[in-house]
Amino acid sequence: MLRSLSSLLDRVTGGRGVLAIRYSMVSVVGVVVTQAVLFVMVGVVDADPTWSNVTAVSVAAVPAFVLNKRWVWSRDGRVSLRREILPFWVFTLAGLLLSTLLVTLVKGMSDSTLLVMAANIAGFGVLWVAKFLFLDQIMFGRPELDEVMAQEDAGLGPA
Repeated sequence: MLRSLSSLLDRVTGGRGVLAIRYSMVSVVGVVVTQAVLFVMVGVVDADPTWSNVTAVSVAAVPAFVLNKRWVWSRDGRVSLRREILPFWVFTLAGLLLSTLLVTLVKGMSDSTLLVMAANIAGFGVLWVAKFLFLDQIMFGRPELDEVMAQEDAGLGPA
């Protein structure tokens, strides 16, 4: 079953089925971490849903970054603030802004913890495919680009 899913994804993603499956699994980890933090903060502690969403997204971003870099795209080595962390956080912040907007709208209509959690998922779901393409095509999936960028950083290549 997993093999046929991988071959289907290979056709859809241009040979990147395994990456898509791993990316999806990392996304599940991120959703579980985010939802657990939201559930505890909103459902148990009764904290403000908007700030709980900010906290949950910030907590989940750390394992998501590490797992995407090291496990999905098998990239190790030093982490680059400019080429990796900042672009990753741009997507994370875009998802945070969208999910926080949705969480704030839900908070105005209902006290339901489940609706707050669903609003968070919806906000990030919108950006999920775009983030995969960005991580694969620009950030982690192009080792030849890393070599050029490293030379530029060292002052050895074109600026």
